[in-house]
Amino acid sequence: MPRLFTGIPIPSAAAKTLLALVPDSPGLRPVPAGNLHLTLHFLGSVAETQAVSLAAALADIPTPQVSVQLSAGGVFGHKTGSGVLWVGLASSSAVDVLRSLQQQQRSVIERLGLRCEDREWQPHVTVARFQNPDQHLLQQFQNNCRHLSLSTELQSCVLWESQPTLGTSTYLERQRYPFHPQLQ
Repeated sequence: MPRLFTGIPIPSAAAKTLLALVPDSPGLRPVPAGNLHLTLHFLGSVAETQAVSLAAALADIPTPQVSVQLSAGGVFGHKTGSGVLWVGLASSSAVDVLRSLQQQQRSVIERLGLRCEDREWQPHVTVARFQNPDQHLLQQFQNNCRHLSLSTELQSCVLWESQPTLGTSTYLERQRYPFHPQLQ
C-alpha cells in the first residue's frame, strides 16, 4: 500500500534560499531542494483503490493561486533528541487561503473513509532533520531566520507517495493540481 500525503511544493529559487539558512553540520540533514513542501495532510498507508479515488476527488477542489511570505524559523522536537528545523508563513491572508484548501481536502479525505492526522495544522516547511544536535546549531538556524522575509508564488498542490529509503524518503508525484489565478 502506498504511503500518501498532500502538500504544496516550494519553488526551486525559494527552496535554495531556505536551505542556505541551515548550518553546515553532519548533525543536520537538509531536506533535498526538490522535496521541500508545505504539508497539508499526511495519510499514511492507503489501499491503491482508495488512492485512485482520492486523486480524482482532490481534482474537484478549486484552488486559487497564492503568494506566501516565508518568515521566521523554528525547531520541532528538540527536547526528544530528534526533530526538524522549519520555516513558517507570515501572511495571514495566504494562511487563510491555505487553511481553507487544507480543510476542503480534509472533507474529501474523510468522505472517502480515510483517516487524517488529529493534530492541529501548523503551516510550515521542514528544511532539515536532526538527531541529538548541538544546541548551538539550532540557535544558529533560528538566528539565520531572524530577518527572513521571502515572498514566493505557490503554483500547485500535489498528491505524493512517500517511499522510505536509507536516510531519507523519495517522493513520487502521483497527481498535480495546478492553482488557478482567476479564482483570486
